[in-house]
Amino acid sequence: MCGIFGSFTFKEYKSLYKENKRRGTFSYGNLYTKRDGSMYIHKNEGVINLVTHKKYEDEYNLFLGHTQAPTSSERSYSPSTSHPFEYAQWVVAHNGVLENYKELTGLHFPEHNNSVDSSIIPRLIHYMYGGDEVYAITEACGSLKGTYACWIYNKDTKNTYLVRSGSTLFGNMSNGTFSSTKITGKCTKELQEGVIYHVS
Repeated sequence: MCGIFGSFTFKEYKSLYKENKRRGTFSYGNLYTKRDGSMYIHKNEGVINLVTHKKYEDEYNLFLGHTQAPTSSERSYSPSTSHPFEYAQWVVAHNGVLENYKELTGLHFPEHNNSVDSSIIPRLIHYMYGGDEVYAITEACGSLKGTYACWIYNKDTKNTYLVRSGSTLFGNMSNGTFSSTKITGKCTKELQEGVIYHVS
């Protein structure tokens, strides 16, 4: 079990991280963005003290995170197998289990050698991308079998999207706050399956 979460304020982001640590403390990953498109991506084994990230509070305007539970008792930490995953202009963090990861890899990306199922999602969106982001995300997610909740960021357009199927995802789209964990007073409305939400 993993967690995804995000907010436009660092203060809110810290509270979302606290709640989503319940979903996994094997690793932590984030994507922070500035209005000019600059990004800060960080991956960390275990938990992180976000006090060390306070310096990003004023300069950055979007905070996206992921908490990960270990997928097996023998797994060791590696940044290459931890969220978020990047390919071309796409950055993705995922909560869920993809049942057809190996099938999609063999069909579209035989050279891809990352063993984590989530790693294929940004590649798949890029493969489907012809200039229409929503179409690419729709087609990519339509080819997935299993469960997922994702935040998806396009480095070129600076757009952020949320999707879910099976996995939990709650949000307040009036202020762009979302979380895999339902949080009273913050993230209480379950986002609809099959809908692509634009975080703005």
